[in-house]
Amino acid sequence: MMSTAQKSDFQDRIARIAAGQGCTKATVFVGQDFRFDYTPRSRRKAQALGGTVRNAGQVLMFPVGLAAGFLSHVVERYVHWIFAGVSEQVANVDMEMLRIAAAGMALAIVLTHLVGLRDRSLLVPKILGVVLGMLFFHNFVHAYPGLFEQVFSPLWVAKVTAVTEPASLYFRGVSFTF
Repeated sequence: MMSTAQKSDFQDRIARIAAGQGCTKATVFVGQDFRFDYTPRSRRKAQALGGTVRNAGQVLMFPVGLAAGFLSHVVERYVHWIFAGVSEQVANVDMEMLRIAAAGMALAIVLTHLVGLRDRSLLVPKILGVVLGMLFFHNFVHAYPGLFEQVFSPLWVAKVTAVTEPASLYFRGVSFTF
């Protein structure tokens, strides 16, 4: 049962709605609004094409994320070479891989954020790109030693080619050939 105050409050609200005050419609809809809204053909085609372009962009973002992760690993290796030079054998290979992965992923996130690729769905391709860079970057050094001698140094290229084998996967200090 409603009290007298509740009844009067309810009647006041009904009166306001009927009067159309307070940014309300004159007609009160209960449930879904099934009004037909016509979109001209010219705008429908533009929306369909925009959706296709948007979907293609989402598909292309995965390889872009992979490439961004791979390139951030290359940048990490270059920065490490600039600051540390040609490093000797490390005592703990697992900790070195963890350091390289963390630095590469941080660079991937920061660099892609600066470029405008901030979408969270790109985090997995960026991480996969860094991991692929860690496993396969030495193959590019084997394939293009002259280019890497100019960018890094002949000493760095000699060390990478001596430690790794061409056409291989490099994991935990061991090269696994294909």
